[in-house]
Amino acid sequence: MSHPQLQDALEQLMVRAPSALFKRARRLYLDKYPLDGRDCSSALRLFVAEERVEESVEPDPEKAPLGKIAVVTIRPTRLSLVHWQQNEAASEQMCSDYLHNTWGLDPSCFEALNDPWFRNGGHQQQAPAPDGLVWTRRSAFTTENDSTIRE
Repeated sequence: MSHPQLQDALEQLMVRAPSALFKRARRLYLDKYPLDGRDCSSALRLFVAEERVEESVEPDPEKAPLGKIAVVTIRPTRLSLVHWQQNEAASEQMCSDYLHNTWGLDPSCFEALNDPWFRNGGHQQQAPAPDGLVWTRRSAFTTENDSTIRE
């Protein structure tokens, strides 16, 4: 991963975000909280605008034959740079400094959108998320039916 700050921020965001099972709550959370953190006061903020969720089940070699591991993989596909609560874009220099110095991202990949960020949160520019930005959660479970009634 060539963007360690971004990967760390994604991991922190995902730990608190609602499960991908709850699509509406998750989208609201991702629209509200930037990768910069919950207490961010910066004029520029970076959000996960779109993500791809993949779910799978694998055998758990430690709990064979009935053990399984549920795997959820989140890959941000688009990021949004938001000039927080401002209708106009931040200066090119301000955007460039923020994207390059904070996240190691190329500012030239970001394109302005006509629509403001969530709930008129500010002017936004979007770009594809860098390759390799991924968060994975693994949870073990068993498939045996444990509902035997004991007398």
